[in-house]
Amino acid sequence: MTELERKVAGLPLSPGVYLMKDARGNVLYVGKAVSLKKRVQSYFSAAPKAVKVAALVRRVRDLEVIVAASELDALILENTLIKKYRPPYNVDLKDDKNYPYVRLQESRKYPRLEIVRRRRQDGALYFGPYPSVGALRETLALLQKHFRLRRCSDRQFANRTRPCLNYQMKLCQGPCCREVDPVEYRRRVDQVVMFLRGRGQQVVDSLTAEMTSLAADQRFEAAARRRDTIFALQKILATQEVDSAAGDDLDVVGLAGDENQGFALYLLTIRGGRVVGGRPFAFPRFAGYAGELITAFLQSYYDEASVPPPVVLIPQAAGSHDLLEQWLASLRKRKVSLLTPLRGRRAVLLNMANDNARAFFRQQQQDAADLQQVLAALGRKTGMKRVPAVIECVDISNLQGDFPVASLVCFVNGRPFKDGYRRYRLDDIAGPDDFAMMAAVMERRFGPGNEREKPDMLLVDGGKGQLSAVSRVLDRLQVEVTVVAIAKGRDRRGKKSRTAVDRFFIRGRKNPLAVHPHSGAYLLLQQIRDEAHRFAVSYHRQRRRKDLTESALLDVPGVGPVRARRLLEHFGSLQGVRQAGLESLENCPFLDRGTASRVFHYFRS
Repeated sequence: MTELERKVAGLPLSPGVYLMKDARGNVLYVGKAVSLKKRVQSYFSAAPKAVKVAALVRRVRDLEVIVAASELDALILENTLIKKYRPPYNVDLKDDKNYPYVRLQESRKYPRLEIVRRRRQDGALYFGPYPSVGALRETLALLQKHFRLRRCSDRQFANRTRPCLNYQMKLCQGPCCREVDPVEYRRRVDQVVMFLRGRGQQVVDSLTAEMTSLAADQRFEAAARRRDTIFALQKILATQEVDSAAGDDLDVVGLAGDENQGFALYLLTIRGGRVVGGRPFAFPRFAGYAGELITAFLQSYYDEASVPPPVVLIPQAAGSHDLLEQWLASLRKRKVSLLTPLRGRRAVLLNMANDNARAFFRQQQQDAADLQQVLAALGRKTGMKRVPAVIECVDISNLQGDFPVASLVCFVNGRPFKDGYRRYRLDDIAGPDDFAMMAAVMERRFGPGNEREKPDMLLVDGGKGQLSAVSRVLDRLQVEVTVVAIAKGRDRRGKKSRTAVDRFFIRGRKNPLAVHPHSGAYLLLQQIRDEAHRFAVSYHRQRRRKDLTESALLDVPGVGPVRARRLLEHFGSLQGVRQAGLESLENCPFLDRGTASRVFHYFRS
């Protein structure tokens, strides 16, 4: 009997959470159980298993369990551990970000709309959460354009001496520097609030009455502005039409797929009886069943900062249905119902979400099949004996040798795998020596002490020189991996050109590979190279920005590196320090009055 089998045989019958691990101790899957022994034994029984579950079980080499006092405690602990470890076979909502809210602090004389990721108990109004930040920004842009609420932060608003560009473009009334009637401003705020609460048609009716009155008074320009606002709001409302009971606040979860092919969900968000957003989610590696997926998704999507609506429609009963309702109610501080309607308007909404999930799932399946064909063609083109499922790419970024950094991005089955991204500082390399920098990255990526699995293919941004530098290090480290160098195309004068065709080089071949510029393999390699370049440049700019802002403060007598960093953290940016008043600087606990005065006068000299 193996050590794993002994652990499984000795598990208790009590509720708890189990963590399945691979040979390196990485957590593959986190699950909860009413009976730990019965649940875990079911994975290793002789009964046929779904493809995803079987793939998980083949990789399991160790097991850890945590006994819980109750099934509800196990549910909460499971959610915490999934967010901590982000196992590949669990539900992972990308980047672990909270979904956006719209915040409006009514207590301000001239409040503004802002998008935030957390809902706080600060007395402000919150609308959301919204599943798509892109659609939300688009809606707010239209509202801002026609209602012209202020956009600047409270700090900018308090310190501004003249109106900003938004005022010049007639996108803001300029209350920071101009006399704006607070009553009129508040009326516009109230209309925006009504719209965000789902009472958009009432806002349109009110504006229509205003337009008619203004036209009767022959104030045609003002009437025309109301007309344009009405048209814009009607455009938004047209995209939100849905057959729902008046005032309904609910989320609808659609489902597609199965245990063998993977799953897709589609979340339809309805507030005030209107659709305010919809977003698909793909779970190709989830090692569980549909009911477990729904439970895991709702646990990941909602939290203390993203509370659920009073009703959530789901396509089938979720695992631990009653416990899940209890947990959701604890977030909302009032009852939350998980329903699966079979008829009526809510059933129509659920069918709509399911249809969207199925369409998204079919598209994902087709895209995955197309990518496999592209990867297979790429493998054949480079002489590989297998499909390059894992591709890593390295790029260098520096400014004449200053602030040198490197990026490494990872693509799995043709898609970005953000957990595999890495950034490197290369301060020990003297001068703008790309070859030495590339060699240094190879040492750190594949050298002793790095236990990360090697990729099927390594893509290097550069030409034959970079290829040779990488190959020498890999040969010395005895690492066998297919290396492809991608060199930017050049025009007739030999200068780099975006319109020229890129060239690809591999070891042992003098001439570049013949890759058609419109083929899937060419476009995929370009995409990976461009992502590595974006990642490297963003890190390089981050280093430069941090160094330059700190160095500006270091010119102030009495301010060293520690105080410079604390000033930037306290005021948010160098601009914040520059705009800070003398009293604000003197109130900083880490500045004496003399240093605060020197900082204040330094930016005003």
